[in-house]
Amino acid sequence: MPSPCLGTRAGRRDCVRAFVVTPKPPPGAVSGRQIASGAAWMMLFKIVDKGIGLISTLILARLLMPADFGLVAMATAVLAFTQLMSAFGFDTALIQRQDASRPHYDTAWTFNVIFGSVIAVLLLLLSVPTAHFYGEPRLTPILIVLAAGTLVGGFENIGTVAFRKELDFRSEFRYMLFKRLASFVVTLTLAFTLRSYWALVVGIVTGRAASVWISYRLHPFRPRLSLAKSADMMHFSKWIFVSSLIQFLQNRSTDFILGRTVGSHGLGVYNIAFEIASMPASEVIAPINRAAYPAYARLAVDPSALLERFLSIYAVISMVCFPIVALLFFIAEPAVHVVLGPKWLETIPLLRLLVVCGLMYGLHSNIYTLLVAVGKPQANTLVQTIVLLVSLPAIVYASLRFGVMGAAYAQVGASVVSFVAMMTVFRSVTGSGVGKVCLTMLRPLLAATAMGLLVLGLDLQLLSGGIEPSSPLRLLALCIAGILSHALAAWVLWRAAGSPLGPEVSLVNMLRERLLGARKPVI
Repeated sequence: MPSPCLGTRAGRRDCVRAFVVTPKPPPGAVSGRQIASGAAWMMLFKIVDKGIGLISTLILARLLMPADFGLVAMATAVLAFTQLMSAFGFDTALIQRQDASRPHYDTAWTFNVIFGSVIAVLLLLLSVPTAHFYGEPRLTPILIVLAAGTLVGGFENIGTVAFRKELDFRSEFRYMLFKRLASFVVTLTLAFTLRSYWALVVGIVTGRAASVWISYRLHPFRPRLSLAKSADMMHFSKWIFVSSLIQFLQNRSTDFILGRTVGSHGLGVYNIAFEIASMPASEVIAPINRAAYPAYARLAVDPSALLERFLSIYAVISMVCFPIVALLFFIAEPAVHVVLGPKWLETIPLLRLLVVCGLMYGLHSNIYTLLVAVGKPQANTLVQTIVLLVSLPAIVYASLRFGVMGAAYAQVGASVVSFVAMMTVFRSVTGSGVGKVCLTMLRPLLAATAMGLLVLGLDLQLLSGGIEPSSPLRLLALCIAGILSHALAAWVLWRAAGSPLGPEVSLVNMLRERLLGARKPVI
């Protein structure tokens, strides 16, 4: 249903005026329930999104070849590289700045339009040289199409940032879901009809175009061209840009290296393994961070309250991250057989190795969220720069000498070093010892370990009993056993610790309220 603000010009003007002058709640107004509700909406989106993605992956993995995925990865790596010039995180700056006014939003939108146009031109100029670099002439038309999508995407309504800033995650959910569905429908339709990598390319461009249209349908704000607050926005966002550059080099350098050394097939295998291994950080922890960031920004003036809120959220992240990573490690073989099919068996050893990266990135991502929220993105940037100076040469050497497995080992080493460095920065910025953070991870780690041992033992019994390695029943049995055993282990450890306040209590209370309508807490 269209927003009532879109009926008349006067109505839109009133809505925009209310949008830019509405007083922001004081820090004390940020409650755990607000964060939990926001995280729940973001988690719901990720569940739906992952369900859509799983269906898409199951179908595309059988319709397309690994080389198709690798070819698109080459193109999107170049796209991501050119988009670095727009990676100033203006939406992050608008959320962090509690007194942001209309000129700030107009300036951010204007920068997005300018950068989108410049990047589109740059992609056109790089289309032929990129094809020569990889030895893939098919990349030229792909980059031309992606350039068109980038140009259109720059006009997305900046007003949707207010969904997160005002903790309106229900509207954020609708916004992201509509974009995802548009890309999903187009990609699958073309995959069935074309059986070509063009399905992936056009799906990306469709998502960009849908994002623009939907953003103006869901929010009444109408941006205008203006650079009135350019200096103000750049002061904060310059560190976001540097951090984005470093993250790009950490995450996408293998696309350039492997695309040149092992070709599109090897790159496609590596990227699928890395994408699955990154699920804890990208699909589960990311929505929690997305919901926590505006709350951290509001609590930045009260360090003790901020630290308390951080530890409670970090405990939830640990409780979610450890079991998912452990389960992914132990079900890697049957999952690849059943979900992706026999032509993707090369991903199994890569997946088991790269889940360590997923764990490390998932655990330190919320620390980065806190640093940005308190206005210290430069701390993370400096740390990641040092890590990159050490890890990038290692990744280059290992990739050239040992191929995709060498790249995977180097990535694991870099992720561990990065996590340790982020913990050190956390202690320096907050003045709190890392012991408190480590304690929040203890019970989740022990419960995940117990689950992993049980799943491993059950898998050995199934294989010795004659069940086929590629049997769906094997995968189903291991998943059910893993979920039930982890729930039991987590409960036993919680009771053994004296039933303390923590993520377990929050989860139980939330379930009681949602399912039974009970308001009385468990303890």
